[in-house]
Amino acid sequence: MIRILPFRALMPAAEFEKTLPTLGSGKISESILREKALNIPESYIRVVKPQYFDNSLEQGTELFYRASLNNYKQLIDRHVLVSQEYAFYFYKQKHHSGVELSGWIVGVDAYNYLEGSVKKHENTLIGKENRLIEHIRVIESMGEPVLLSQKLPKELKSIANEILNHPVSEITDEYNNIHQLWQVTELETIHKVIAIFNQFDSLYIADGHHRVASTSRYLIENKPMESEKGFMALVMDENELLINSFYRFLKNVDETKLIDFLKHHEISYTLIELNSEVNLTQGNVLCMAKGFSLIIHLDLPSEDLDAREKLDISRIEQLIFKELFRINDTSNDERISFLRGDKPLKNVLNQLKENEISLAFQFAPNTMQEIKEVADSGLIMPPKSTFIEPKLLTGMLIEDYSC
Repeated sequence: MIRILPFRALMPAAEFEKTLPTLGSGKISESILREKALNIPESYIRVVKPQYFDNSLEQGTELFYRASLNNYKQLIDRHVLVSQEYAFYFYKQKHHSGVELSGWIVGVDAYNYLEGSVKKHENTLIGKENRLIEHIRVIESMGEPVLLSQKLPKELKSIANEILNHPVSEITDEYNNIHQLWQVTELETIHKVIAIFNQFDSLYIADGHHRVASTSRYLIENKPMESEKGFMALVMDENELLINSFYRFLKNVDETKLIDFLKHHEISYTLIELNSEVNLTQGNVLCMAKGFSLIIHLDLPSEDLDAREKLDISRIEQLIFKELFRINDTSNDERISFLRGDKPLKNVLNQLKENEISLAFQFAPNTMQEIKEVADSGLIMPPKSTFIEPKLLTGMLIEDYSC
């Protein structure tokens, strides 16, 4: 059973809601984040990345955490951040592509993660976990929801429609995504939402594996007697998620060997003229080199393969990366790099043209069903398998663990 809880949050005061929240690392460039930290005193980036404001700070040091806490306290003391009642929140993003993404922001019981009901498909690094836990411990808060998913009943949409009047917050980010929040404090509504979530056996992590692990560990280790605290999560219907793949780039390999390799191993392929974006389906992989482009057609995977081994990415890594180019570990080989699959194809073609890379592979996005099968099997997706949206703002809604 999934147990959810209303939570206490801080939000930017109305006059600061355009300047305090920000997209975080990996979502916009480091140069933009540094500019915000230097030029916007209220930017929340000074709390999560104080080294962008003071480059003498080294991440993970006592001075780093002290600076983060000082910046956080200033926002509270100046009433830039305002404390809220215990509540749930309904979130909606008007994505720049034109689609609308939405879900419920709730506190999820940390023991659901510990016991395996909140399921992961990525490994976490213990060093990164520990740094995040220390950051949470120092400032007693978490500044961004994690993203979880499941098939959600229509009843949750109906409840949301009853509360969608004027949002308590509306912010447009650098990509022209519009983020909106509605606060839910009415007890009858809260109990309805809790009862629905109690019927779930599991939730799946879509984005934020390190934050789920860190906040869960923090709550269990530091708040053991306070059962009314959970980690803040945006829970969305799996069919509303935007899932993209990553390009896989290879450099310093002999791309001229590829076609002969495919012929020798009787792997079907089609040479193509690449003039525009290609809509790929499962089992078809686009491969680009300076002198040719082709689509590799994979046979249906054998039934004796596990959920991870059946993935297109895993099969290409085994068939081509490992056998042909002797790349045995795609997470730790200087010949391989990655690019988000939502980036324009011309960016890839330019890198090939300038001989910055030798080969580029593009995959059909993994389906949520594939991700769930990997997670249900207790397995881990290959590195950089999915880029999942929506991406949320840091500092738009901050879970407060101090009270």
